[in-house]
Amino acid sequence: MIDWNTLLEGISLFMSWSNFLLIIVGLAFGVTLGAIPGLTGSLGIALMLPLTFTMDPLPAFVFLISIYTGGLFGGAITAILINTPGSPAAVATTLDGYAMTKRGLSGKALGLAIGASSTGGLIGAIVLLIIIQPLASFALKFGPTEMFIIAVFGLTIISSIQEGGFIKSIYGGLFGILLGTVGMTSTGAMRGTFGNVQLLDGIPMIPALIGLFAVSELFVLADKKYVSNKQEGVIEQSYSSQILSGIKRVYKYPFNLLRSGSIGVFIGALPAAGSTIASLVSYNEAKRFSKKKAEFGKGSEEGLVAAESANNASEGGALATMLVLGIPGSASTAMLLGAIIMQGWVPGPRLFIDNSEVLYGIIFSVVIQVILLLVVGAIIAMLAGKIINIPNNILVPIIITFALIGSFAVRNMIFDAFLVFIFGLIGWYLRKNKYPIIAVVLGLILGPIADKELLRSVQLHGENTMLAFIERPVSLILIIITIIGVLTPILMERYGKKKQQTN
Repeated sequence: MIDWNTLLEGISLFMSWSNFLLIIVGLAFGVTLGAIPGLTGSLGIALMLPLTFTMDPLPAFVFLISIYTGGLFGGAITAILINTPGSPAAVATTLDGYAMTKRGLSGKALGLAIGASSTGGLIGAIVLLIIIQPLASFALKFGPTEMFIIAVFGLTIISSIQEGGFIKSIYGGLFGILLGTVGMTSTGAMRGTFGNVQLLDGIPMIPALIGLFAVSELFVLADKKYVSNKQEGVIEQSYSSQILSGIKRVYKYPFNLLRSGSIGVFIGALPAAGSTIASLVSYNEAKRFSKKKAEFGKGSEEGLVAAESANNASEGGALATMLVLGIPGSASTAMLLGAIIMQGWVPGPRLFIDNSEVLYGIIFSVVIQVILLLVVGAIIAMLAGKIINIPNNILVPIIITFALIGSFAVRNMIFDAFLVFIFGLIGWYLRKNKYPIIAVVLGLILGPIADKELLRSVQLHGENTMLAFIERPVSLILIIITIIGVLTPILMERYGKKKQQTN
């Protein structure tokens, strides 16, 4: 639990105008980078890491974690405005965010994303503050069997996708899983590379996402004058009023926020799980418990709130695992771990004991960051919202330029730029034939995780692998939850049909 005396000392260490200024600069930088496809918050931390070498530990971490916080939200901006997730964590945001933009409600969607991100981040920060040590210790109980079931549970979302029908969703998911197997396995076997050494690490995620979402969408935008069809949505409010209205509407879904935030913290604390799985699982759970399931994927406020709140809440869980155990759960936390080492600190359990005042000050700064995100995020969103007013004959070449720059920046390879166009054509074919792109993306993201963790399970347990899934209590609970998750939509649909026939 909280050591109140140490917490007060940490707060007193934090309270200076320079730290508040660092938060504002870090948030603005993180949101801006996160909004550019390919230039994620982790890249921002990497760029700013050398500048913190001469800084004291507290302001250094305050600045870097502010970039992390801003980057988690920034990916939602382009996901909502041009159907291009700025990072993999914003994939679920595209489902309803872009649908609202096409109805002329981009400002409202951005407001919902800002409010949900800030609230989810606050939930994560509070949990981090209260149960940082127990949460991180519990995360250690998740071995390869549990992580495999988590990945499979995420894949069950495919069964609830309505676009294109159940069969096409399954085909799309299987195609994504197949793409996810490309590359070299941990045993040294090469699959699907066709001798291309640039695919040994697998298909890079950013070029694939940019191609599937952004470039394929350009074929649709080419026949339209503007991104937004304002005739479909009644827009009497100014853009800033839409954003403020969206922020207020977030708090009409308190149970959704609490559930999604809790899922985000829990999954964020699991090593190698991260914000992408958190947002996808949370989106699925929001749809399952919603009374308006038919609206999901067509501009559902509940879906957007669930995705963004879980996305940002995962920061609290990831920081708990990193600070207490010294285990980075993502590229961003790996960069932050590097900053800890640069300061001469030793990652691990002793870190919290030897530097508790500074760490409590850092955790308190996260609370301040997510509150200031409401202001910084709203200002940047208002500026970014002007994008949809640009005619498509100007906007499309700009998007292509940023897509190529973003894809190249990840690995500095021209090959990745070619991948963007290849996946753009794949995405265009999928759209044309009504195959849900999100199913392919789910397979592409979660398939490699399931593949890797299943292999680790077999290596660890050998012939007793199947028995290990049942004998381990956490694994067994997750299997039961997964089965319930698959059967519930089917049973509910049958119940609804019987009810209609009876009436």
